[in-house]
Amino acid sequence: MSARALDRIIGDLKDLSRQKSSGKKDKFSLENTWSHVHSFYANMGGFVFDLDETFLGSYEAFTTKVSRLTLTPRGVAVLAACGYLPKISTEDILDKNKSDNVSKLLSILQALWMLAQIISRLNGKLPITLLEVNTLAHIVCATIIYALWWNKPKLINEPTKLRGDWVPPIAAYMFMSSQVSGWKRARPGILKKDWIDPELSILAFDPPSPKGNLLCSGVSCPRAPKPVFTTVKLTSSTDASSIHRALSSTEIGSLIRRPPIAFVDSGMPLEAVVSAIDTRLESSGDLQSVRWTLAAKAMALYPALGRRIICRETTQDGETRKWFEPVVEELVDDTIGNWATGNLLRAMSGFVMGMIVWSASMAYGGVHAAAWHGHFPSQTEARLWRASSVCIADSGLTWFIINMLARALPGFKAYWKEVETLRAHWTSLIGLGTLAFLCGLAYLLARIYIVVESFISLRKLPIAAYQTLEWTQIVPHL
Repeated sequence: MSARALDRIIGDLKDLSRQKSSGKKDKFSLENTWSHVHSFYANMGGFVFDLDETFLGSYEAFTTKVSRLTLTPRGVAVLAACGYLPKISTEDILDKNKSDNVSKLLSILQALWMLAQIISRLNGKLPITLLEVNTLAHIVCATIIYALWWNKPKLINEPTKLRGDWVPPIAAYMFMSSQVSGWKRARPGILKKDWIDPELSILAFDPPSPKGNLLCSGVSCPRAPKPVFTTVKLTSSTDASSIHRALSSTEIGSLIRRPPIAFVDSGMPLEAVVSAIDTRLESSGDLQSVRWTLAAKAMALYPALGRRIICRETTQDGETRKWFEPVVEELVDDTIGNWATGNLLRAMSGFVMGMIVWSASMAYGGVHAAAWHGHFPSQTEARLWRASSVCIADSGLTWFIINMLARALPGFKAYWKEVETLRAHWTSLIGLGTLAFLCGLAYLLARIYIVVESFISLRKLPIAAYQTLEWTQIVPHL
């Protein structure tokens, strides 16, 4: 899903770039080849910024927290919106791959052969062992994954390093927008995205001029000042010195701490929040100003970043306050695994994805429930198998309904957000926490029992389980 979403985003950006460039091709015209393999490669953390002297060039270091920043799929999409696509061929990516189409095809053929054996045994009225039922459930899952991930490389150990004098400003911006730059929240939520506040989440953009035409979205503020950016023209021959000269004569604005009123919804006393933020900023070290300046320059250099601003306004004690908040997303991380789980681009809402995932859990339980009247060594084992199958399916159904309600009902969605951030009433947190714990524990025990019983049931099988299928009964011409 995430790879296809990235395909679509970059495809739309390419179309827009072609319309604007009128046939001119340069390094920043998005003419580099991009395929579905590239999108999978980006999902796996295939593009990185190495923060060494070679990477920084004539710029100062802006952090000592990490030595490498790995771009998330969102980060690659933002990089493309800024007019740059990493240049690497599909062949080079596949050369890094630890698997090929032949090995994938052989795995699928083995799985399909097992499936054919089970179907033929059922047709011949021969018993199916519990181990075969459990294998069938995994065959279904494996076949779907292979179909969706056919073009996905495997185990990319050495990612593609992005270098160039144009990179440090945008890298600083991406760093500040991501949790790798932030601090632990005083009141963290349940999900990882609610554990840490990125550095950019406490900053506002101070525009260089009260006039301009920057898009203002989010909260209606028609009279709010709008930042002005003098866009620097980039070509394939643009070097560091020309970028520095252009930026030195460009009104770029600056990043400042957000006004205290911006933190009234933090769930904590306002004075305590502001005091904690000030303490964090004071302890950020000398690199803070370098980082903020580079990020502000990136917002001037790349209009796509300059437009990532939400205008906020609020009224307190009869006074209206307005400020500009940079959009905060996970654009880089310190590392991304082969099986990325977070920071993916969504082709659909998270609740719809949740419904699909939990539907798979219901199907998994349903496959095992199909052996309801199968052969078991004892009645106790039969009851436990049936209970485990129902538990797996019911756990999926419970969370399917929760995701469906959050998707369909705005009120429930808001309530669920409060639960995720641990701001709901304590009775709700205890009730849902108990439900989640019991469902999780029951699901874990059920999955363990299903696997264990699949093997221990082999100690006592009916005679017919050992009977070999005669294929001439099914395919007469053999």
